[in-house]
Amino acid sequence: MKRVMRSRAENDGPHVRLPQIEPVRLYRQIADLLNTRIDQGLFPVGTFLPAERELAEQLGVSRTSVREALIALEVSGQVSIRPGHGVQVLSGSQQLANGAPQGETDIGPIQIMDARRHVESKTAELAAVNHTSENLERMRNAMALQAEAASATAPQYREGDCNFHVEIAKASGNPAYELLVASLWEFRTKPLFRRFEELLVGPDRPKKTALEHQAIFDAIATRDGRAATRLMKAHIDEVLKAFIKGSSDR
Repeated sequence: MKRVMRSRAENDGPHVRLPQIEPVRLYRQIADLLNTRIDQGLFPVGTFLPAERELAEQLGVSRTSVREALIALEVSGQVSIRPGHGVQVLSGSQQLANGAPQGETDIGPIQIMDARRHVESKTAELAAVNHTSENLERMRNAMALQAEAASATAPQYREGDCNFHVEIAKASGNPAYELLVASLWEFRTKPLFRRFEELLVGPDRPKKTALEHQAIFDAIATRDGRAATRLMKAHIDEVLKAFIKGSSDR
Protein backbone atom coordinates (compact mmCIF):
# COMPACT_ATOMS: atom_id res chain seq x y z
CA MET A 1 0.00 0.00 0.00
CA LYS A 2 2.81 2.38 0.89
CA ARG A 3 4.50 1.64 -2.44
CA VAL A 4 1.31 2.54 -4.37
CA MET A 5 0.86 5.75 -2.45
CA ARG A 6 4.50 6.73 -3.07
CA SER A 7 4.07 6.12 -6.80
CA ARG A 8 0.99 8.34 -6.90
CA ALA A 9 2.79 11.09 -5.05
CA GLU A 10 5.61 10.98 -7.58
CA ASN A 11 3.13 11.39 -10.45
CA ASP A 12 1.07 14.13 -8.79
CA GLY A 13 3.81 16.74 -8.91
CA PRO A 14 3.15 20.36 -9.91
CA HIS A 15 4.40 19.77 -13.48
CA VAL A 16 1.88 17.02 -14.29
CA ARG A 17 -1.20 18.70 -15.79
CA LEU A 18 -3.73 17.47 -18.28
CA PRO A 19 -4.89 19.80 -21.06
CA GLN A 20 -8.39 21.20 -20.89
CA ILE A 21 -10.85 19.61 -23.28
CA GLU A 22 -12.97 22.12 -25.13
CA PRO A 23 -16.32 20.80 -26.38
CA VAL A 24 -16.86 21.79 -30.00
CA ARG A 25 -20.39 22.29 -31.24
CA LEU A 26 -21.46 20.12 -34.14
CA TYR A 27 -22.12 23.06 -36.45
CA ARG A 28 -18.58 24.32 -35.87
CA GLN A 29 -17.18 20.89 -36.68
CA ILE A 30 -19.15 20.91 -39.94
CA ALA A 31 -17.99 24.45 -40.74
CA ASP A 32 -14.37 23.52 -40.12
CA LEU A 33 -14.71 20.42 -42.32
CA LEU A 34 -16.16 22.49 -45.17
CA ASN A 35 -13.41 25.05 -44.71
CA THR A 36 -10.80 22.29 -44.97
CA ARG A 37 -12.37 21.00 -48.17
CA ILE A 38 -12.33 24.55 -49.59
CA ASP A 39 -8.63 24.83 -48.79
CA GLN A 40 -8.00 21.48 -50.44
CA GLY A 41 -9.63 22.73 -53.65
CA LEU A 42 -12.65 20.45 -53.50
CA PHE A 43 -14.86 23.57 -53.48
CA PRO A 44 -12.88 26.25 -55.35
CA VAL A 45 -13.44 29.94 -54.68
CA GLY A 46 -16.30 31.21 -56.83
CA THR A 47 -18.12 27.87 -57.02
CA PHE A 48 -21.20 26.87 -55.06
CA LEU A 49 -21.35 24.35 -52.24
CA PRO A 50 -23.70 21.36 -52.52
CA ALA A 51 -27.29 21.99 -51.46
CA GLU A 52 -28.12 21.95 -47.77
CA ARG A 53 -30.03 18.69 -48.06
CA GLU A 54 -27.17 16.99 -49.93
CA LEU A 55 -24.60 18.12 -47.37
CA ALA A 56 -26.77 16.82 -44.53
CA GLU A 57 -27.11 13.41 -46.23
CA GLN A 58 -23.39 13.14 -46.97
CA LEU A 59 -22.36 14.10 -43.45
CA GLY A 60 -25.09 12.12 -41.68
CA VAL A 61 -26.30 15.16 -39.73
CA SER A 62 -29.46 17.25 -39.60
CA ARG A 63 -30.11 20.04 -42.05
CA THR A 64 -30.41 22.33 -39.05
CA SER A 65 -26.77 21.70 -38.09
CA VAL A 66 -25.67 22.22 -41.70
CA ARG A 67 -27.63 25.47 -41.81
CA GLU A 68 -25.92 26.74 -38.66
CA ALA A 69 -22.53 25.82 -40.15
CA LEU A 70 -23.22 27.61 -43.45
CA ILE A 71 -24.40 30.77 -41.72
CA ALA A 72 -21.36 30.64 -39.43
CA LEU A 73 -19.13 30.42 -42.50
CA GLU A 74 -20.89 33.41 -44.03
CA VAL A 75 -20.52 35.45 -40.85
CA SER A 76 -16.78 34.71 -40.94
CA GLY A 77 -16.62 35.87 -44.58
CA GLN A 78 -15.85 32.51 -46.16
CA VAL A 79 -19.06 32.05 -48.13
CA SER A 80 -21.98 34.12 -49.36
CA ILE A 81 -25.51 32.77 -48.93
CA ARG A 82 -27.53 33.86 -51.96
CA PRO A 83 -31.21 32.94 -51.54
CA GLY A 84 -32.49 31.26 -54.67
CA HIS A 85 -28.99 30.57 -55.97
CA GLY A 86 -27.02 28.74 -53.28
CA VAL A 87 -23.94 29.18 -51.12
CA GLN A 88 -20.96 30.61 -53.00
CA VAL A 89 -17.40 30.09 -51.80
CA LEU A 90 -15.48 33.32 -51.18
CA SER A 91 -12.38 32.18 -49.30
CA GLY A 92 -10.96 29.60 -46.91
CA SER A 93 -8.15 29.21 -44.37
CA GLN A 94 -10.01 30.56 -41.34
CA GLN A 95 -10.02 28.14 -38.43
CA LEU A 96 -13.60 28.55 -37.36
CA ALA A 97 -13.66 25.34 -35.30
CA ASN A 98 -11.32 26.94 -32.81
CA GLY A 99 -13.12 30.11 -33.10
CA ALA A 100 -15.43 31.21 -30.31
CA PRO A 101 -13.77 34.23 -28.71
CA GLN A 102 -12.06 33.48 -25.43
CA GLY A 103 -14.49 33.56 -22.55
CA GLU A 104 -17.51 33.53 -24.88
CA THR A 105 -19.93 30.63 -24.67
CA ASP A 106 -20.49 28.97 -28.02
CA ILE A 107 -24.21 28.31 -28.27
CA GLY A 108 -26.18 28.16 -31.49
CA PRO A 109 -29.37 30.17 -32.17
CA ILE A 110 -31.60 27.09 -32.18
CA GLN A 111 -30.32 26.03 -28.76
CA ILE A 112 -30.99 29.54 -27.46
CA MET A 113 -34.55 29.55 -28.77
CA ASP A 114 -35.24 26.08 -27.36
CA ALA A 115 -34.04 27.20 -23.93
CA ARG A 116 -36.17 30.35 -24.12
CA ARG A 117 -39.18 28.24 -25.06
CA HIS A 118 -39.02 26.46 -21.71
CA VAL A 119 -37.80 29.25 -19.45
CA GLU A 120 -40.04 32.03 -20.73
CA SER A 121 -43.16 29.91 -20.69
CA LYS A 122 -42.60 29.60 -16.94
CA THR A 123 -41.87 33.30 -16.46
CA ALA A 124 -45.12 34.18 -18.24
CA GLU A 125 -47.03 31.86 -15.92
CA LEU A 126 -45.45 33.40 -12.82
CA ALA A 127 -45.86 36.94 -14.14
CA ALA A 128 -49.60 36.37 -14.43
CA VAL A 129 -49.66 35.72 -10.69
CA ASN A 130 -47.03 38.13 -9.36
CA HIS A 131 -47.01 41.18 -11.66
CA THR A 132 -47.49 44.73 -10.43
CA SER A 133 -49.02 47.71 -12.20
CA GLU A 134 -45.47 49.01 -12.75
CA ASN A 135 -44.55 45.77 -14.57
CA LEU A 136 -47.55 46.13 -16.84
CA GLU A 137 -46.70 49.74 -17.63
CA ARG A 138 -43.16 48.83 -18.60
CA MET A 139 -44.47 46.02 -20.82
CA ARG A 140 -46.74 48.55 -22.56
CA ASN A 141 -43.80 50.89 -23.06
CA ALA A 142 -41.76 48.07 -24.57
CA MET A 143 -44.54 47.21 -27.03
CA ALA A 144 -44.92 50.89 -27.95
CA LEU A 145 -41.17 51.22 -28.57
CA GLN A 146 -41.22 48.17 -30.81
CA ALA A 147 -44.23 49.50 -32.73
CA GLU A 148 -42.31 52.71 -33.55
CA ALA A 149 -39.61 50.79 -35.43
CA ALA A 150 -39.58 51.02 -39.21
CA SER A 151 -38.39 47.43 -39.59
CA ALA A 152 -37.43 44.31 -37.66
CA THR A 153 -33.76 45.25 -37.93
CA ALA A 154 -34.19 48.71 -36.39
CA PRO A 155 -32.65 49.22 -32.92
CA GLN A 156 -36.03 50.21 -31.44
CA TYR A 157 -37.57 46.95 -32.59
CA ARG A 158 -34.89 44.78 -31.01
CA GLU A 159 -34.78 46.87 -27.83
CA GLY A 160 -38.55 46.83 -27.41
CA ASP A 161 -38.68 43.09 -28.05
CA CYS A 162 -35.97 42.41 -25.46
CA ASN A 163 -37.49 44.79 -22.89
CA PHE A 164 -40.88 43.11 -23.19
CA HIS A 165 -39.54 39.63 -22.47
CA VAL A 166 -37.15 40.71 -19.72
CA GLU A 167 -39.92 42.68 -18.02
CA ILE A 168 -42.08 39.56 -17.95
CA ALA A 169 -39.19 37.77 -16.24
CA LYS A 170 -38.97 40.63 -13.72
CA ALA A 171 -42.70 40.35 -13.10
CA SER A 172 -42.28 36.66 -12.23
CA GLY A 173 -41.04 37.70 -8.81
CA ASN A 174 -37.91 35.55 -9.09
CA PRO A 175 -34.76 37.59 -9.85
CA ALA A 176 -32.98 34.43 -11.01
CA TYR A 177 -35.40 34.22 -13.95
CA GLU A 178 -34.71 37.86 -14.80
CA LEU A 179 -30.97 37.16 -14.89
CA LEU A 180 -31.44 34.01 -16.95
CA VAL A 181 -33.75 35.59 -19.53
CA ALA A 182 -31.53 38.67 -19.89
CA SER A 183 -28.52 36.41 -20.46
CA LEU A 184 -30.35 34.41 -23.13
CA TRP A 185 -31.39 37.60 -24.89
CA GLU A 186 -27.78 38.81 -25.04
CA PHE A 187 -27.14 36.09 -27.61
CA ARG A 188 -29.54 37.78 -30.02
CA THR A 189 -26.89 40.47 -30.56
CA LYS A 190 -24.35 37.89 -31.80
CA PRO A 191 -23.65 38.00 -35.57
CA LEU A 192 -24.68 34.35 -36.06
CA PHE A 193 -28.08 34.92 -34.43
CA ARG A 194 -28.66 38.15 -36.35
CA ARG A 195 -27.91 36.45 -39.66
CA PHE A 196 -30.28 33.61 -38.79
CA GLU A 197 -33.07 36.13 -38.32
CA GLU A 198 -32.26 37.99 -41.54
CA LEU A 199 -32.26 34.81 -43.64
CA LEU A 200 -34.95 32.71 -42.02
CA VAL A 201 -37.55 34.95 -40.38
CA GLY A 202 -40.14 36.21 -42.85
CA PRO A 203 -41.15 39.87 -43.41
CA ASP A 204 -44.50 39.28 -41.72
CA ARG A 205 -42.84 38.48 -38.39
CA PRO A 206 -43.02 42.05 -36.92
CA LYS A 207 -46.78 42.21 -37.41
CA LYS A 208 -47.23 38.72 -35.96
CA THR A 209 -44.96 39.55 -33.04
CA ALA A 210 -47.03 42.62 -32.17
CA LEU A 211 -50.22 40.55 -32.09
CA GLU A 212 -48.60 37.76 -30.10
CA HIS A 213 -47.10 40.18 -27.57
CA GLN A 214 -50.47 41.82 -27.09
CA ALA A 215 -52.12 38.45 -26.45
CA ILE A 216 -49.43 37.51 -23.93
CA PHE A 217 -49.80 40.88 -22.22
CA ASP A 218 -53.59 40.51 -21.97
CA ALA A 219 -53.26 37.07 -20.41
CA ILE A 220 -50.75 38.33 -17.85
CA ALA A 221 -52.80 41.43 -17.08
CA THR A 222 -55.92 39.33 -16.42
CA ARG A 223 -53.83 36.90 -14.31
CA ASP A 224 -54.56 33.97 -16.60
CA GLY A 225 -51.41 31.93 -16.02
CA ARG A 226 -52.45 29.00 -18.19
CA ALA A 227 -53.13 31.20 -21.21
CA ALA A 228 -49.93 33.20 -20.65
CA THR A 229 -47.90 29.99 -20.65
CA ARG A 230 -49.55 28.68 -23.81
CA LEU A 231 -49.27 31.97 -25.68
CA MET A 232 -45.60 32.52 -24.78
CA LYS A 233 -44.70 29.00 -25.87
CA ALA A 234 -46.56 29.46 -29.18
CA HIS A 235 -44.86 32.83 -29.73
CA ILE A 236 -41.33 31.46 -29.35
CA ASP A 237 -42.25 28.31 -31.30
CA GLU A 238 -42.98 30.43 -34.37
CA VAL A 239 -39.42 31.74 -34.52
CA LEU A 240 -37.98 28.35 -33.63
CA LYS A 241 -39.96 26.73 -36.46
CA ALA A 242 -38.58 29.28 -38.92
CA PHE A 243 -35.04 28.53 -37.79
CA ILE A 244 -35.54 24.77 -38.11
CA LYS A 245 -37.51 24.90 -41.34
CA GLY A 246 -34.94 27.21 -42.88
CA SER A 247 -34.71 27.78 -46.59
CA SER A 248 -36.22 24.51 -47.72
CA ASP A 249 -39.46 26.11 -48.83
CA ARG A 250 -38.06 29.37 -50.16
